[in-house]
Amino acid sequence: LLLAQRHPKSQSTTAPYRGLGGRLTMRLTLGLCACLGFFVDLGQSAKYMIGQQANSGAYEVSFDEDKATLDLSKDCFPGKPCPPVVVMVGRQVGTIEVSNCHEGVMYTFVNKGELDGGVVMQHEGGLYGSKGISQFGVGTCFCYKEGTLMCG
Repeated sequence: LLLAQRHPKSQSTTAPYRGLGGRLTMRLTLGLCACLGFFVDLGQSAKYMIGQQANSGAYEVSFDEDKATLDLSKDCFPGKPCPPVVVMVGRQVGTIEVSNCHEGVMYTFVNKGELDGGVVMQHEGGLYGSKGISQFGVGTCFCYKEGTLMCG
C-alpha cells in the first residue's frame, strides 16, 4: 500500500498524490482495496434462519411415517412457498414425492429425521431422477422449467 507522507515543503499529507498521475494512483489504490474486500466476502457461505417462521430461510417440515409427499408451494409457512433449504424433521422414511417447485431454484434437502433409514427425494413419479439422502445427510435438486424437479 502507498502511505501518504508529509512533503518537507508542504503542509498537506497528500503530497505524493499531487497532479493527475498522483490522483490516478490514489484512486487505483482505493479501488484495489475495495475489490479485495469484495472478493473476501465471496468466500463466505450463505446463512439462514432455521425454523418455522415466515422469514426462515431453512424451513423445518415435520413428517410422520405416513407422510410421503412434499408440496413446495404450501407445505411450509401458510401462504408462502418453501425456501431453498428444507429441513425434514420427524419420522420420515422411504420415498418422498416432491411437487410444485419454483423454476430456477436449487433446493437443498436436509434429512434430520429420527429414523436411521434414509429417504429418497424425487419429482412426483420419479421421472426426472431421484436423490437418496441418509439420516443427517444433505441432497440437492434443481427445479427446471415447468416445475420439473431434477434430482440425481
